Parts: sequence; structure tokens; C-alpha cells
Amino acid sequence: MKKKRNHKIKIALLENRNQVIYILLILLDIITISSAVLFSAGLRILLQPLLGGLVNWPLLLNGLIFFVIFNVFFAWLNGLYPGFGLAAVHEMQKILYVVTLASIFLGVYLFLQQLGLAYSRIIFVLTWFMSTLFMMLGRFALRNRFSRFNWWGIPMVIVGSRGNSAPIIEKLIQPRRLGFRPAFYYDPTFQSSEPIHGVEAIKDKESLKKLALETGIQHIMLTDPFDNLLSFNFHWMRDVFPNILFVLNTAPFGSLWVRPIDLHGTLAIETNYHLLNKRETIIKRVLDMFLTLLLLLVSWPIFLFLAILVRLDSRGRILYTQKRLGQNGSQFDSYKFRTMFENADEKLQEVLENDPKAKQEYQTYHKLSNDPRVTRLGKFLRRYSLDELPQLINVLKGDMNLIGPRSYLPMELPVMGEFANIILKVKPGITGWWQVMGRNATSFKHRLQLDEYYISNWSIWLDIYIMIKTAWVLIKGEGL
Repeated sequence: MKKKRNHKIKIALLENRNQVIYILLILLDIITISSAVLFSAGLRILLQPLLGGLVNWPLLLNGLIFFVIFNVFFAWLNGLYPGFGLAAVHEMQKILYVVTLASIFLGVYLFLQQLGLAYSRIIFVLTWFMSTLFMMLGRFALRNRFSRFNWWGIPMVIVGSRGNSAPIIEKLIQPRRLGFRPAFYYDPTFQSSEPIHGVEAIKDKESLKKLALETGIQHIMLTDPFDNLLSFNFHWMRDVFPNILFVLNTAPFGSLWVRPIDLHGTLAIETNYHLLNKRETIIKRVLDMFLTLLLLLVSWPIFLFLAILVRLDSRGRILYTQKRLGQNGSQFDSYKFRTMFENADEKLQEVLENDPKAKQEYQTYHKLSNDPRVTRLGKFLRRYSLDELPQLINVLKGDMNLIGPRSYLPMELPVMGEFANIILKVKPGITGWWQVMGRNATSFKHRLQLDEYYISNWSIWLDIYIMIKTAWVLIKGEGL
């Protein structure tokens, strides 16, 4: 038993390899920033017949060195190395801030060297945009790849009653990108010795102190309410663990954009429901319209080609309209390319009446994985969500947003329950948080919870993140 214990301690020590993670992230940022500069220079060369002029390569490479140094330095100052505990939208915010600050310093450097006029302004602007994009994509890919390994992240001790700690441990294990890795668990009230989801339990206070000394773990997460924490006197923990996280697991508000406020020693938390704010709604609408017009401009040949294929594949209409719930519960006609046979409703009723498993699946997910109503072309269109292209018309009409909660059927309103009160306050979207996080594998109830999360935590940054995730989901052919 003691040998097993020592092995566990050794694993906790070896797996906390922050130096390796620092090096990986710094190398990644150097590669992505350098690629962005060279890519911008390549675009400028392509525009040379139109704009004239030449690329000053010695000056460009000299500026590249300073630009990389500025970016790495400001990223370090802003906690992006290693950046554990940052939600994706917060990391995006910081990356934009870092690249913008580095661009300003590069501009100042060129000005002081009297080289500003010799440096291409197009390359300068493109470098700012491409560096931001490449850094974001590079870091998303790296976290997605390396967060699968045990050495990734910050090992921490989860402290609290078993009932409160179990769901938190499960949440930390599943979304690995945060980098909070539960290594041990301690129940101060019942001294539980049973592991939770494979996380070993610490029996008593002295064992926990000894563990912290042996492993060097510096983070604990307290999962119980404040009243419970006061009952077992947690103050000694701050002498052992320099980093303490409190879980507000009953807080009835969005979690992404909370702001702590110090009321002369008393902690207060401020949160804002941005998507219910009129000014923010206007900003979102302008952004959605701009992106929709851009998408229509690019995709109209695909639109026309798919319309011809739908007509050739099976008899019936090209576009399929269906009543959906819009803002404030109003109904509108949602447009899609037809992916089913004309007698689809009759086929569905026949399947549900004769197949109990299919009926159970439809009641849980409101979808069928092997739907006999879907045409051959329809399966392909659904896999890559190409059937939803006509919904761009709904966005232009004002029925939908490009990004938002799912558009629900009128018959689903009774099943939505209390979630309908918040979800129907905003316009539905073609894509959204549940499509990129839960997709078709999630239950109907979980889908509602994801939509509520989106509304409670909305920001422009969250929409940008969803757009990036949507592109990745579509490329993988997972559908929306």
C-alpha cells in the first residue's frame, strides 16, 4: 500500500512539467507569428502587379525579430504562459491585446529608426490580423492535442464533501483545455477514503499537509458553500497552498464575464447579461449582417449547384420550409434545402409506431440517427450542414441570427419548460454553442442547458469562438 502511495506521489511530481509546457507554447507562438509575417509578405507580393512596389526583405526580417520578441514578452506579462484556467474566449481576448500592443511597439521602433516609410503598411496591417488569427488557431490546436496527456496542466487537490466534489471532478476531467487536473481529493467532514472518478482520496489533515510538502502541489479547489468551509476552519490551508479556488456551484448567473468587487474586505461579484442589453444586441446584429452578406457573396455558386442537385436527386420542392419559434415566441418560416422525401411525416409516424427503440431515441434527442425519411443527397447535406445554407435568407429577413440558440419547433415549447423564458428572449441562430459543443450527441435537456449558457455568457468573443469551432466541426463532417 505504501509503495502504491509513493508511486502516486511520484506520478504527481513528474506530471507537473510546466517548463515543458512553457517551451511548447513559446515555440508555437514564435512559429505562428513568423508564419503570419511571411504569409502577409506573400500576399503583398501577389498584390504587387496591382499596387506596385517591392517588399523590403532585410527590413521585414529585422522587424520580424523585434515583433516576435514583443509578442512573447507581452504574452508572458498577460499570463499566457502557460495560460491554464483561461476560457477560450478569455485567451482570445488576451491574444488580441498582446498582438495589438506588440504591433504598436513595432510601429514605435520603426518610427524611432526612421524606417516607418520603408516598411509596407499593407504588410503591417495584415501581420496584425494574421498574427492574431494564427496565434489563436495554433493555441487551440496545441491545447486540444496535448491536453490528452497526464503531464499537461496544473495538479490540484479538490477539497469538499463528496456530493459537491464529484460533479466538479467530472467537469475538470472532461473539458481538459482549462488545464486544471484533479490529482487528489480530500473530504474534511467524513474523511472519505473512496476515490472519485479515479482520483485518490486523502484521509486526514496531516496527510494532506505531508502530501503538499512531498509533491509541491500548490493549488486546491474548495467545492463546498462558504458556510460549510467556515465550520471546519479552512484557514490553515492558505498557509500550505498559495493558490485557492472557490467553486460557486449554486450561483444563478453566467460565469464567463463575472467581475469581483472588493467592498472593504467583503467580496461581491458583478455579472451582466450582454445579450439582453439593447446596445450589445445592435452590435451583434451588425456583425451578423456583415458576415451573412460576406457568406452569401462567397457561397452563391454553391447555393445554385446544390439547388440543382436537390431537384435531380428526388421529386419534390428544392426548399423546405418549417415553422420555428423565433424571438418572444413568434413563429417564422425556416428555410432549408429539402433533405427528406415528400411524405416524410407519414414515414416518421410509421417508424415511431413500429420501432420502440427509434421512439425512445426520438423522445430523448428529437432526432433519429438512422432516419428513413432522409434522401441520399440529404445525408451528405446534413453531414456538412449544407442544407442550412438557405437560412442565411432568414438572417437577412431578421428572423434569425447567424449565431444563437437553436431554433425550436412549436411542438417543443411545452418540453422546453422554464428554459423557454430565457431562450426565446433572443433570436435563434444557424449555428450556436450547443451545435459546436454538444452537436447531435447531446440530449434535448442538455441542449437547452447549452443554449441557456450561451445567452448567459454571450459576448462578441464567444461568437468568434463559435465561428471558429463551427468551421472545424464542418470540416470534420460532424454536422450541426
